[in-house]
Amino acid sequence: MRLYENCGLYLEEKSQAYLENNGLLNNQPPAFGKVDYFNNQPSALDSAEYYFQRGVEAAQQIGNDRYFNILNRSFLALVYSKKGQWVEALATGEKALQDALTQGGMIAPICEMILSTILIEIGDHREVKKRLEISAELLNLHTSSIKKNSGALSQSNTSIKHKNFSLKQEVVDQEQTDSYLFRIQMFGPIRVFHREQELDATSWRTVKTRDLLAYLAHQDKPVSTDRILEALWPDFEPDKASALFHTTLYYLRRLLQQFTDKEIIIRGSKRYQLQPGSILTDQRQFKEFAHLALEKTMTRTLATKLEAAILLYQGDYLEDLDYQWVIPVQEELRNLYTGLKEKLAVYYLENKLYSKAMIHLHQLMAIKPYSEKLLRLLLTTLAKMGDQSAVKKQYAAYCHTIAEELGLQPSSEIIAFYKELCKSNWS
Repeated sequence: MRLYENCGLYLEEKSQAYLENNGLLNNQPPAFGKVDYFNNQPSALDSAEYYFQRGVEAAQQIGNDRYFNILNRSFLALVYSKKGQWVEALATGEKALQDALTQGGMIAPICEMILSTILIEIGDHREVKKRLEISAELLNLHTSSIKKNSGALSQSNTSIKHKNFSLKQEVVDQEQTDSYLFRIQMFGPIRVFHREQELDATSWRTVKTRDLLAYLAHQDKPVSTDRILEALWPDFEPDKASALFHTTLYYLRRLLQQFTDKEIIIRGSKRYQLQPGSILTDQRQFKEFAHLALEKTMTRTLATKLEAAILLYQGDYLEDLDYQWVIPVQEELRNLYTGLKEKLAVYYLENKLYSKAMIHLHQLMAIKPYSEKLLRLLLTTLAKMGDQSAVKKQYAAYCHTIAEELGLQPSSEIIAFYKELCKSNWS
C-alpha cells in the first residue's frame, strides 16, 4: 500500500507530537500506555492478536464484564492496524467505541484515543483532531464529576448528552430525558429504566408484563383492548385472552407504582395508552430524527446528527419479542437504518473522508452481503484509501458468498467495474 510504505516511524512521531501540542498527553489514562508495546515490534503482533482475541472470547463467556470485552476489542483493533489490516482495524475499533459510549466512565476516552492512533496511521487527521478533543473533554468531565455531589453529577451528565457522547443523549425535540419517568431501549434486547436505574429480569412478574409495556410504548397512542389481545394473545380464545390481559395489566400497574405515584397507564372508552410525556423510547427518537434528516441535503452538521441517531440502533427492533406484528416493523426500521448509513457513506466518500465511509460500508455489507451497489461503494472507498489488497480481498469474499449461498456468479457489470478499478491508479 503506497500510502503507508516506510512511514511507520513518521506516523508514530507525528502522533506523539500531536498529543503534546494539543496538551492531551498528560490526560492519557494508564491503560493507554499499552499502545507502546506494539510500536516497532512486528514479531509480537501475531501473539498480541492471539491473546486479545482470547480475551474477547473469555469476556463473552463470562458475560457480565463488558468493560474487559470492550477494551480487548479496542486493543485488538490497534493490532490489526499495526499489521496493515485497515478494514478490520477501523471496523473493530469503531464498534468497540460505540459500545464504550453506552457504558460511561473511563472506557470511552480510552477507546477514543486508541481509535485516534489508528486514524493517525491511516492519515485521517481531521477526524483525529475531533476525536482527541472529545476524548480530552470526556476525561475532564469524568474527573470533575467524581468531585461533585449527585445533583451536580446529573448536570454534568446532561452536558455530555448534548454533545452526543452516549446512547441516552439525543432528543429530537430538545426535551430532556430527565423529564421522563421511564426510558425504554427498544432496539436490541428490551431494557427499561426508571431515571438511571434499570429494571432487571426479576422485576417482571411475567414476560407478558414486559411485553405489554413494550407494546403500549410502541403504539404511542390509544389502542383498543381488541387490538392488544390480537397482538399479544393471538392464539387464545377471546375470554381467556381477556382474562390474561387484565391480569397482566394489573401486574404492570403494580410494578410501575413502585417507582411513581403518577398513573402511567390511562384508560378511556376501552382504549389504553401510556401517559404522554411519561416514557421516552429510542424508537421515537430514532424515527423522528432519521426522517427529518433524510429530507435535507447532507452537510457536516447533519452528518454528525445522523451519527448520533445511528448510535441508537443497537440491534433489531424488539428483537426478543416473538410476535407477528413485530416483523414488518423490524424490517421498516432496519431499512431506515441502512438508508441512513448509506447516505452517510456516500457523503464521506464524496468528501474524501474515506475511513469513515469504509466503516459504514463494511457494516452495511454485513447486513446486505449480496448488494452490488454497496460493493461498488466499498471497493471504490478501499481503492481511494490505497489499499489494493483489501480491494481484491473484498471482491473475492463477495464472489465466494454469492456462489456458496446463492449459487450465482457476479454480474457482468460488477466484473467490468472491478477490472476497471484494478487498472486505475491506486490513490
